[in-house]
Amino acid sequence: MPKQVDHAARRAEIAQAALRLCAREGLAEVSIGRVAQEAGISKGLVQHYFAAKADLLRASAHLLRQEIEQHLRAASREADGPAGTLRRTLLAVVELGAQAPLLLLAGHAFFARAAADPEVRGLYRTGGDMLHREVAQLVAAAAPDADASAEAHVLLGVARGLGDSVLVGELSVAEATTILDHQLRRLNRPAGVSGD
Repeated sequence: MPKQVDHAARRAEIAQAALRLCAREGLAEVSIGRVAQEAGISKGLVQHYFAAKADLLRASAHLLRQEIEQHLRAASREADGPAGTLRRTLLAVVELGAQAPLLLLAGHAFFARAAADPEVRGLYRTGGDMLHREVAQLVAAAAPDADASAEAHVLLGVARGLGDSVLVGELSVAEATTILDHQLRRLNRPAGVSGD
């Protein structure tokens, strides 16, 4: 009896190999041949699923977004209320530097390519825009008097920067968490009141 092939799983396996290559060497080094070597399969098999490098990068970008979303959702699953969910979501972004460096490095590779490649920029922005909307909704629920969109941009910028600092060992996760909590305390501080 012929062996049944899970085509979706095979595509994901190839896209995952491309992500590993992106994380280690950047998008410029991704090719059908290099990905085949990384995945331990033939170049022809990669081409069976992805006709061109652009198709492979598109699938890798979608996989990257899915895996980051899963990481964020898992981190905030047991959070208590909007403020707790907001904190856990942002902390999950920070923790990418320690818990999922491959995702963070692959994301940086796509970001670097996005400046020159409109298609990659669109893929990158889709995930970023969705995360911003989710964080803005949490800010609005946790701190109704805040400018939710502006605060979401600030908080995500802080969390991403802290994640990078954790990645390179500039900060520990505990130190980054202290800084994130300092920033979050601003949300519920009355206007004109200085903080810690």
